[in-house]
Amino acid sequence: MTETEQIIQEINGIFKLTGDDEVAIPKEWASELELLRAVKEEYKKRLLAMIPKYQLLPSESLMPDMFFQALRSRESELERGVQPKK
Repeated sequence: MTETEQIIQEINGIFKLTGDDEVAIPKEWASELELLRAVKEEYKKRLLAMIPKYQLLPSESLMPDMFFQALRSRESELERGVQPKK
């Protein structure tokens, strides 16, 4: 299981507890980065719907959400080619 899939499992665990629909995982994806970006966009849409004030922030990096920050951090690692810690 990739680090991105682990983050998605954690997000979906919280959504289950709150009664929200789980984040959909695309059935096919060419790379972990492609998967991450698809999930990040869906999660960001939900986050902005739940907390509209986040739309006023000048940068998405300022959104104080631990899952969103974890997705952004992993995206940055994948873009730089950093391998996950074992």
